[in-house]
Amino acid sequence: MQAVAERINQLGGKPNFDPEGLASRSASQYAEGENLVDMIKENLIAERIAVEHYRELIRYFGDDDPGTRVMLESILTTEENHANDMRDLLDAHQGEPARPRGIG
Repeated sequence: MQAVAERINQLGGKPNFDPEGLASRSASQYAEGENLVDMIKENLIAERIAVEHYRELIRYFGDDDPGTRVMLESILTTEENHANDMRDLLDAHQGEPARPRGIG
């Protein structure tokens, strides 16, 4: 989030950190799981939504704003890693064999 705020500043904008504003602009919704496996599943869904959202943003900015695109590509890599971690955690708690690393 810090990198996004810095980029907004670089482009002459003003980041909005109001908690209500952040929630209304979120790509996913908060859902509370009833147990650990449900919580992991909800987190995995949120990570997958974030991955797709960043992919869309990268396509949108394309070559028109390489600085923003590179920043988003870095964030996308982090989100993909989070999705993989959640998938591995879910597999471990459901007793499934480890899967090849992918996008969750």
